[in-house]
Amino acid sequence: MEHIQKRFRKGGAVAVSVTGDAADYVDSFRRRYDPHAARIMSHITLAFGQSLETEQWSRARSAVARDLGATSPFSIRVADTGIFVDGGFVLWLRPVDEHGELLALRGIVLRSFPGVAFERPDDYVPHISIGFFATQEALIAARDTVERELHPFSFRVASIAFLQADEGDIWRCVDTVELGHPRTAAPAISREEP
Repeated sequence: MEHIQKRFRKGGAVAVSVTGDAADYVDSFRRRYDPHAARIMSHITLAFGQSLETEQWSRARSAVARDLGATSPFSIRVADTGIFVDGGFVLWLRPVDEHGELLALRGIVLRSFPGVAFERPDDYVPHISIGFFATQEALIAARDTVERELHPFSFRVASIAFLQADEGDIWRCVDTVELGHPRTAAPAISREEP
């Protein structure tokens, strides 16, 4: 069978995927409020770097896997919304972890790539984006609707993902590293799609 080589744009993100039924539930909101919801899976960004590329990820992967080996899988609970109004109007869901695991994962990622300039190095807010709006009024109306409809839910975090956008601006999961498994140092990067 012939494989098609995917070409990725410069820049990458390290994220926690929303998994299982939780992903379907989150996507029901995203499809309503984000016309680009199909371009990326539901996720919590740990770090995004305009210059982060596959080669850098490959070089740092062993250290990331080793450091994640000491972090056990954990649960995220979501029961509330949040909004950003600086630099755009964004509606999001608030992920809550019991022991600060998301910040710990972010710290591992940032330390693993000392030469990469990541966005928002000092004001990180873990969130699951739901929608982007042209006006604050539209944002508030959507937030009120989502808050009325939102039923608390949880999902398990057992890995982190390295994401890159392809030439069609579709964000692909290029690689994953499991939590709690220090021996997952062998690269699993694949740039081919069937």
